[in-house]
Amino acid sequence: MVNFASDFFDFYKTMTKKEKVSFNFNWRNSFFVFYISLMAIVSPFLVFPAIIMNFFKLHNLSDRWVNRIGRLYSRHAFFVFDIRVEVRGLEHLPKEKNICFVSNHQGLADIPLIVGYIPIAIGFIAKKELNKIPILNFWLKAMRCVMIDRSNARSAVLSINQAIANIKGGHPMVIFPEGTRSRSNTMGRFKSGSFKLVTGANSLVVPLTIDGTYKTLEERGTVSPADIKLTIHPVVDISKLSSSEINGLPEYIESIVRSAL
Repeated sequence: MVNFASDFFDFYKTMTKKEKVSFNFNWRNSFFVFYISLMAIVSPFLVFPAIIMNFFKLHNLSDRWVNRIGRLYSRHAFFVFDIRVEVRGLEHLPKEKNICFVSNHQGLADIPLIVGYIPIAIGFIAKKELNKIPILNFWLKAMRCVMIDRSNARSAVLSINQAIANIKGGHPMVIFPEGTRSRSNTMGRFKSGSFKLVTGANSLVVPLTIDGTYKTLEERGTVSPADIKLTIHPVVDISKLSSSEINGLPEYIESIVRSAL
């Protein structure tokens, strides 16, 4: 368990340490700020019922509510800013819910893309600091996201166990094994530590390939129209893999994700 936690903790210590966004002030970005501010005012009223449902352990009901609200929210935002999405491979989504989605990470639009276009209630593993951002913390709680304290290994172990419990309990989680946004159509190497969650939960793995989200902001520093492609690959059932195949799982999943870029 020590090695398991250490590897996973080392991966999340590297997450988004130098993440910065070049943001130019122009009419597009000004409208974006206005839009996000308006949505922020509405958000607490939309997600607070889900937080109450989770408090009373009504997780299935909460998941359905958050999934519908999240899909509506994300798709509306993409429509307003002329971001066109093509989704391939929806037929590959399994009926079972003990899933870990593994995706590349190009830009800030990755999370709303996944929330908006995968018809399953999901949670993310994120750095603890995000929980301090007003409004966003409502969404994180409602989606049952797991927060990682990168400065505290003991706390990280508890977070890992929570993420494993979520998956085993039928609440899929999403990881970005690159550890940071690429901000381009290139893809970094997958860090093996992140896959400790997959093996710890003995989950099904659904690889995702995101192509084009960096064009929505990171490419020009301006919120821009873009064409995005989300590819859902066939399920990888790690329970059917040999020990040597599990050892090579990061490289194998990386090759699958990279194949659709």
